[in-house]
Parts: sequence; C-alpha cells; structure tokens
Amino acid sequence: MAEIKIICKSFGFKYGVDNSTDTVFDVRCLPNPFYVSHLKQKTGEQQQVRDYIMNNDISREFLKKTTDYLDFTLPLYKEKGRARFTVSFGCTGGRHRSVTMAILVGE
Repeated sequence: MAEIKIICKSFGFKYGVDNSTDTVFDVRCLPNPFYVSHLKQKTGEQQQVRDYIMNNDISREFLKKTTDYLDFTLPLYKEKGRARFTVSFGCTGGRHRSVTMAILVGE
C-alpha cells in the first residue's frame, strides 16, 4: 500500500479554516510572539519566533501530544484508503504559532 501524503497548513481563525482540512489543531493556547515587540513583525518561519514558542513546557508537550495523535490516527486513515491527509494549525492571525507548529509537525 502506498504511503499517505501528509499536508500541514497554518491559518488564522479570524480568516477561517481551509475547507480541505481533515484535522484542525487550535494553538491559541501557546505563547504568542505577537505581544513581544521584536517578534511581532516576524513569522513562525523564522527561528527566533520558533525558539520563543518552543521554549515553553506547554508548547513542547502540545507538539508531543499532537505528533502522538497523528502517529496513532494516520495509519488508520491509510487503512481506509486515504491517499492524502491535511492537518491545519490555527492561531489568531496565522503568522506565528500556527506556522511554527505546521513546520515542526511537517518535519
């Protein structure tokens, strides 16, 4: 059986969820770089922002539990014949926390 293709996306809840999403994770509970002046204009694509978010026990636990969940469920979807599966991470604006998690889970 072929591998299931995983697509990780980020979005801002204030703009809505992409209708191609199979599973949504809300990361608004994680530390928000928007309120840190030197990080506000950066994005989760930049290491400095990722370091800020992930330098926190809650963020690391969130990432672990998310990957554990996906490790458990993706083989089940594959067994059902799914060829692709889209995972979306949402935060308020879709620039910092959601981007960070989409990148880290997608690695």
